[in-house]
Amino acid sequence: LLRLGLADDEHAAVDVVIARHKLETVFSEGALSEARSAVLDEDGALASGYRDLRERFTFTIDPADARDFDDAVSLEPVSTCGVGTGIRVVDERGLGVARWRLGVHVADVAHYVPWNSSLDLDARRRATSVYLVDRVIPMLPDELSGDLCSLKPDEVRRTMTADLYLDDRARLVAYDLYPALIRSPARLSYEEAQALLDRCHPERSAEGAESKDLVRRDGAQIARRAALSRLAKQRFASRERAGGLDFDSVEARVVLDEEGSPTGIDLRVKTDATSLIEEAMILANETVAKHLRDAKFPSLYRVHEQPSADSLVPVFQDFAWFRDIDQADFIAGDAHVVQRVLEASAERPEGELVSTLLLRSMKRAVYRPDCAAHYGLASGAYTHFTSPIRRYPDLVVHRMLKALIGGRPEKFDQEKSALPWIAEHSSDMERIAEKAARESQEVKLIEYLERFVGQTFSATVSGVATYGAYVRLDNTAEGLIPCKNLGSEYFALDPVQHRLTGQDTGASYRLAQRLAVVLVSADPRARRLDFRPARDER
Repeated sequence: LLRLGLADDEHAAVDVVIARHKLETVFSEGALSEARSAVLDEDGALASGYRDLRERFTFTIDPADARDFDDAVSLEPVSTCGVGTGIRVVDERGLGVARWRLGVHVADVAHYVPWNSSLDLDARRRATSVYLVDRVIPMLPDELSGDLCSLKPDEVRRTMTADLYLDDRARLVAYDLYPALIRSPARLSYEEAQALLDRCHPERSAEGAESKDLVRRDGAQIARRAALSRLAKQRFASRERAGGLDFDSVEARVVLDEEGSPTGIDLRVKTDATSLIEEAMILANETVAKHLRDAKFPSLYRVHEQPSADSLVPVFQDFAWFRDIDQADFIAGDAHVVQRVLEASAERPEGELVSTLLLRSMKRAVYRPDCAAHYGLASGAYTHFTSPIRRYPDLVVHRMLKALIGGRPEKFDQEKSALPWIAEHSSDMERIAEKAARESQEVKLIEYLERFVGQTFSATVSGVATYGAYVRLDNTAEGLIPCKNLGSEYFALDPVQHRLTGQDTGASYRLAQRLAVVLVSADPRARRLDFRPARDER
């Protein structure tokens, strides 16, 4: 049951979003009872075959406001750590070319959530955690998601570990997949991790001499993260050469006070620290997917089809400079050509808009029980393995990997036959969760902007229609300049040139045009912002 607040309650608007999307907010008594009775049992884990990695230095890097910690990483030179016992070599040059052991350690949720348990049934229906602007609706009760499965600093935790052996160019040489116990001594936010990376290059750090002192004092740990960052950049470059796409967009998060009132907007961009974790997770996901695929073992895969020509044609027509791009290859969805468009637009004023329009032209990635290519990542096999606390498909992949490694459980045939339904349901619930999260951010973003009615902002025209021009502010908020706010004359739409033109004065508003706008009104409940041009920009 969801109790809706009063009209002036700071949380009421988000409550409405939850109700509109019929999101479950209460766990069953059975699930809560199972969660409360769950125990770690270190001795039992070791006796059943978990490897003891409690002395290996692992660390987590997550957003500062993260509520749960699915994954930790570790990095060691092979010369100092040696190699494990269950290694599969995938490089014809042999294991001798391996220089680094990258460990990706993912919370072993499957141990606590067996198939068809009350916990499993609740998680299966939800399929995903929902990250709203002011709260999280978790897939699992807090006893698991916020505690026993969360890789907290200095706490022993069960994991599924992927040891990935890399050469000096970050190419995968071999891998080893197994359950383990870890104790992660360090938790960093992305900002803290980036500061550490900057300290490897004092000229990039604002801390100057202090930065040099920190490098000398914590040199080993900083060097380890710097090496991982270098490997991540090499992995990214390799994916890019293969046709992987990078939509370098800005993500806006509304900052709330303790009462739930918006106090600012946090714009998050990709950094070396975020890329470091992203590339490690992508490689682990690919490795597990290929392992399951090559074993012809049942599982779920993350599939992303290439965009249709119909979705790319309008993007090609939007910008004159696209004429320098091979039209046929672009419309055919050649990933290298799409990549060149993103690179060419990056330094242009409309670069972010081009990235947004291209992203909107892409098909959605979905879950399927059959392996197929992931277009955006240029990967022949991809799955979701690294976030089982918050995504049900990852939990399924863990179960399948465990069944492949340690033997099929009694009810394995039930799990296998449910894969098609789980894939479709999880894809549907992911869309609902993303939409609810986006709407909750919009509500608070507009609520924040209410106090700035009458003020001027820089904006970009993000679309045109017969009734007005859509604009996007630098803080990512989007709204409309209705034709009535453009002037008293009639404005005609040119759908080919994406332009609104005044019949009397010839004043025009075109896609990607920069202009100053005045905020006329802000309505959080309708999630609507109205603007007018700040001056006659003819």
